[in-house]
Amino acid sequence: MSVESCTAFLRFALRDTGIRQQMKAMTAVAEMVRLGQTHGYLFDARDLAAASSSPDFSEDAPKTASGATASGPESAAPAAAEPTAFYHYEYAMEDLPGFDAVLAELPALKIKPSTVDLAEFDEEFRADDLRSTSLAPDGAEYQRWRAALDTSRRRDFHLVNLDSHTGHEDYEAYYAAKIRLVGALEKVFGGDVRLSGNLWYPPSSYRLWHTNEDQPGWRMYLIDFDGEFPDAEHTSFFRYQHPETGELVTLRERPRLARFFKVEQDPDRLFWHCIVNPTPRHRWSFGCHVPDTWLDAIAGRS
Repeated sequence: MSVESCTAFLRFALRDTGIRQQMKAMTAVAEMVRLGQTHGYLFDARDLAAASSSPDFSEDAPKTASGATASGPESAAPAAAEPTAFYHYEYAMEDLPGFDAVLAELPALKIKPSTVDLAEFDEEFRADDLRSTSLAPDGAEYQRWRAALDTSRRRDFHLVNLDSHTGHEDYEAYYAAKIRLVGALEKVFGGDVRLSGNLWYPPSSYRLWHTNEDQPGWRMYLIDFDGEFPDAEHTSFFRYQHPETGELVTLRERPRLARFFKVEQDPDRLFWHCIVNPTPRHRWSFGCHVPDTWLDAIAGRS
């Protein structure tokens, strides 16, 4: 492994439009390392962080996950250009014009990597973490719970990041489907689309309160399940605190759902939200950064 090999790969990626297009579908460092190996460049995550943070690549390094550099999806994205505002939309994917190709990719995207130990996953469930999703993030009770957290381990989610698992037998087909998904979405929206997070929520999983404020702009999440819910009142749900009213809003979910919302950076208009799957169903969520003009693009196709 070497920083030099990683640097050579980054220079190669900068010149290759095909690789740059593929990288729109990548959200994890493990994927970047694997892509480099595919092209004969051997490096690890530490080499990648060193190479992409060097002065030669601080401005021009290949991007993943809506502007994050190759050092990983945690990097900050450019600030939003529009005035702050709160927006939220939901659609059945079947109702969105041009989404036939998107729906066709869902079966290949909804994977359960064999490298995930579900018994170990279940042992990491924390009931007190789950209860925090019922508290208003700006409330005193939530703040007390947050202050008492053991910060020696990450506690903001209980789910599986699919893109961190690159060593299982289904990865290549899954990766190819992600690339096709990006292409299909760019045809629908007529602009640049980048994947931001591809997540598997097994039964009794959750993502705790967060804002995504370091990557502002429009987000779209494609959500699907391994079956229908027999009871519409007992489903997974998306909950947010309305930035203007402070109200906690709970949105029950259903298969083949497309959710759009705008992430803000204004401290008074942060979009606090969380996701909970308390059901026996398996939930998948594929996040994308989409152009600001996505709504006009859909209206123009109607």
